Amino acid sequence: MPEPPRGTGARPALRPSRPQRDLEQPAYAADILDEADEHSRPYVAGDAPELPPEDKTDPGQSAPPYDGPKWLAHVPAHSPTVLGVIVVGCAVVLSALLSSGGVGLIGALLAVVSGTVLLARELRAAEQSPGFTERMPAVLMTPEAAATATAVMVALALRSLSLGVLPLLMVAGVGLLAHDQYRKVIAGADGVGAYFEPRQLLAMPQLVGLGGVAVCLLALFAPWGTVKLDVGVPDNAPVPQGPPELRVIATQRPTDDMLYSYGGGVTHLRGWDLPASVVVELALLAVLALLALRPEVERPSWTRYLPAGAVALALAFGGLHMRLLPGPFVFVFGLGAVGFVAVQHLRAARAAALAPRYDDSEDETEEAG
Repeated sequence: MPEPPRGTGARPALRPSRPQRDLEQPAYAADILDEADEHSRPYVAGDAPELPPEDKTDPGQSAPPYDGPKWLAHVPAHSPTVLGVIVVGCAVVLSALLSSGGVGLIGALLAVVSGTVLLARELRAAEQSPGFTERMPAVLMTPEAAATATAVMVALALRSLSLGVLPLLMVAGVGLLAHDQYRKVIAGADGVGAYFEPRQLLAMPQLVGLGGVAVCLLALFAPWGTVKLDVGVPDNAPVPQGPPELRVIATQRPTDDMLYSYGGGVTHLRGWDLPASVVVELALLAVLALLALRPEVERPSWTRYLPAGAVALALAFGGLHMRLLPGPFVFVFGLGAVGFVAVQHLRAARAAALAPRYDDSEDETEEAG
């Protein structure tokens, strides 16, 4: 028979032999543990790399991998609300840096406060940044506070409606966070939508108030005044390219042509460009929210004066900026309808407060007598 060929490959490393325990002798615990440990060791063949030891310091406590939309993968808390707040913040900062008007100083402060409330709620729901969320007051972590912050953001988006990139960025961010918050704090099982019945605004006299508020808000888009821009060059300025005797002749440009008016440094101001316009808008929207409350919802006593106070504030705003332009007159006309509803609401609240309350205990006493 031919001689079998000898193997040339690398042979696996053998474990060192250890003396076998005599089975007839009594077993000791140390020997049994050594043998069990010897059999439980992983077998490594040749020069194969050893497997890394398994990390048992945090078994089962690590966060599960994110499997949501890819556009939210790198957003804190993976929340559309957080992304919307970031977009709104970018729009506000860019409008301030570019001096393009934006939402104004009051609007910027309201945006910061509302964005902070929404951001804290989303981070707390995702159990992130506990140091930041624990410092927030408990009243700002309620669904009512989140719904109010969302309403403020929507009001700021309405105020910034115009042609341009920054207004579009503002509307996109507010629309993103409003869509997310609507299903979380308004239309959810425990949302604040259960307190309101919007169909009540379609009944009289609430319908008059709804139309008045709509007219007032639309009037803020109309011209409320004119302002002369500082062009920096007087009419009789010398021409640098010509002799000193050559001067610019002052000409009277027609004021009825918008192209000539704008070229002459005259531009129109909208109602939104005036100070405190955002405050007036929020006051009028608060009147609509009060009128849309369900009858069984408990109201604080001071809410009876809310419509009248909002009308007084808006009337002062319109009186201070009254001009012979369509914007102020249309605003006052719509405000008259809101004032009519405010008077009706105040009368109904006073009548309900003066009416004798029905007490069941009195009937039980009379029946017992």
